[in-house]
Amino acid sequence: MNVKAIIQSGIKEVVYLSDKYSHTDIVKASKLMMTKAGVSMRKLTPSVEEIKISLDESQV
Repeated sequence: MNVKAIIQSGIKEVVYLSDKYSHTDIVKASKLMMTKAGVSMRKLTPSVEEIKISLDESQV
């Protein structure tokens, strides 16, 4: 989803896990657009390192 779609859809907060491209111009411009549109951004700090999902129906 691009930033314009986020803003136009009325999303008020974006929660992200990684910001490894924060140094790029496109990300800087996107963050500026969201800030000016009132969209807040925050990094997710997970309380666990791993989630395991079993698709084995016998363990339900």
